[in-house]
Amino acid sequence: MPRTRRLRRIAFGAALGLCLAAITASGAAAGLVPSEWTWTDYGPALRDVSCDSPQHCVAVGQQGMVLRSTSGAGDSLGWSRVPLSYPEELDGVACTKDFCLAVSNTRQATAAYVSKVFRSTDGGATWSDGVALPPDGAVKTQSALALACDGGGACYAAGPGGGLWRSLDEGRGWEPLAIPADDAAYEHIECPGAGVCVATGTLDASKSKSGLGKKTGSVAVIEKATVTAVDPPRKLVKELPALGCDAPTRCVVTDGLGHYSVLTIASRDWGPIEAFPKALTVSALSCPKSGSCVGLAGPVAVRTTNLDSADPVWKRRPIGSLNLGALSCAGDDCRAVGKVASWWLGSEVGFDWRRINEVAKFEAIQCPAKFDETCVAGGEKDIGVSDSGGKLWNEPLSGYSGLNVESVNCSGKSECLFLNKTMTLVTKDLTAFDPRHPTTVDPKGTSAQTCITKDICVGVNEGVVYTTLDGAVTDWTENAFPEKATTVACVPGKTDPAECVATTREFVILGKMTHDDGKIRWNWRYTDADPSETPEAVGCSKGGLCTVAGPGGMVLASNGADLMNWTEHILPEATTPVGLRPDFKSVACPDDGVCLVGGLKLPNAIIASTKNNWADWTYEKIPGIEGVTPTVAAFGCETVNRCVGVGGTSLVGTRDQPIPGG
Repeated sequence: MPRTRRLRRIAFGAALGLCLAAITASGAAAGLVPSEWTWTDYGPALRDVSCDSPQHCVAVGQQGMVLRSTSGAGDSLGWSRVPLSYPEELDGVACTKDFCLAVSNTRQATAAYVSKVFRSTDGGATWSDGVALPPDGAVKTQSALALACDGGGACYAAGPGGGLWRSLDEGRGWEPLAIPADDAAYEHIECPGAGVCVATGTLDASKSKSGLGKKTGSVAVIEKATVTAVDPPRKLVKELPALGCDAPTRCVVTDGLGHYSVLTIASRDWGPIEAFPKALTVSALSCPKSGSCVGLAGPVAVRTTNLDSADPVWKRRPIGSLNLGALSCAGDDCRAVGKVASWWLGSEVGFDWRRINEVAKFEAIQCPAKFDETCVAGGEKDIGVSDSGGKLWNEPLSGYSGLNVESVNCSGKSECLFLNKTMTLVTKDLTAFDPRHPTTVDPKGTSAQTCITKDICVGVNEGVVYTTLDGAVTDWTENAFPEKATTVACVPGKTDPAECVATTREFVILGKMTHDDGKIRWNWRYTDADPSETPEAVGCSKGGLCTVAGPGGMVLASNGADLMNWTEHILPEATTPVGLRPDFKSVACPDDGVCLVGGLKLPNAIIASTKNNWADWTYEKIPGIEGVTPTVAAFGCETVNRCVGVGGTSLVGTRDQPIPGG
């Protein structure tokens, strides 16, 4: 059971006071102070994507984030943002060669939401202020999810309340269309010809006026300003998750049971009900040219190039990601986007696929300033590299079962040593990874590991401390440790003697290591820290100041460089009930007295930081996306003014009032 004792505050000595004078020069009062950080989540779910050509694609998603192609190569990406308030997001996008439009909604896609349409004339780099859609239909809905432009100068919007709108001035103004009186809901719209569009969606009748308590498909044909409801075939009436039009005269509509049918627009006639391979549920569809369509179905794509034939053949193509949910093709190239900022390129009309961007689940990260915006991270199954300071990610090692990276240690932009729970890997190019000696061959492995220099590394297990002086080229040396460790951190670069702080379920232990004659000797002592909760993380600065963090808002700060003496703080404050305090799981100290701790208090991620060794601190809540809290498992700091937090996403933070020289 967690203990409720609190540490007495230990007075700084005279020498220590001088040491910290520069850190506390701001003279700020103790306790909570306003944050100087701005955090941006670069792992949002991308809801929709539109390509007006193979070189120009724009994807939109949560928190108003926009990811776009920035060069003719098609694989150079850049971010922009439409300012929205949580939980608003961008749900639909449509691009022509002259402009792009994006429409806002919420993750719940409610018919009561008032959607706005934003406009860009520079490929999605900047956006105009949003224009609210006018009320439509008997229920006066103003909610939209999808956009399409017909190539003849008109653009259309469709929404979950059955609303349909048209714009004749490139999205600057919108008029409601006269819609059928029957209940309907639209999530997709395609305009295969000038003045001709098809809208489809799934009506949840339990939420409609009829109250029938079941899902039915909605289909409408739009000819200029005239809307005609079309009954889908019986076998497609449950739900209609995808729509694609390969010619001005016809569209393909899928259902949620692995079927599809072709609608001839002019006659409103449906073709036979056909099945996809393995009865795959196709959740997104794009048809870039006559007879050719590509669909997304979980971790695979399905494609056909003979839709014109009497017996179309669809074949599966592997992708390897479960995150994709939206698709757009232009010419022979396709872009699939989805959760955690996924952006995949499909060539030859969806035949071959490769990842361009995707944020993996990481547990460790390093972003030294000397690497010039290069961050290297690792997690349970993946190793990721960002050349944009955490904004975009590629994964040179992906889906490696049992990888379990605990510590990332890079001596160059592409020369890294990865300490994993049951293995050690080294790379010189972030392409090929070679094994080195693990701390132990015990299948349980070692969770608490770190490096002091590029060659000297430490791992702590139950009753034993492992040490290497050559980057694990040879076997690790074993010495005694007092009990079972939970985390460990060492003073970076300090080797004479090395100083490391290890935590257990109950205590904080200081270890000093010498190796003058080549023999490794450790001396471990229990510090005066008496944590109120089980420590979860520890971090140390190059000057020897350390921070320990854990659940219940617990933060322990070493009293200067005296690592035997510690002071406990409770964030946001000790009077907050324990159940309402955050659980801290990560620590980074990029400079003396300058630290960040990260964790969560549902439904938010929590990041607290200090510039004066926790004499005062900032405390901020970061809303989750996809309904999942973005847990901060580790920080990588380029400087004291720019850090990247990783876990299930990539949070990039910049300090708005920079620390001079940082």
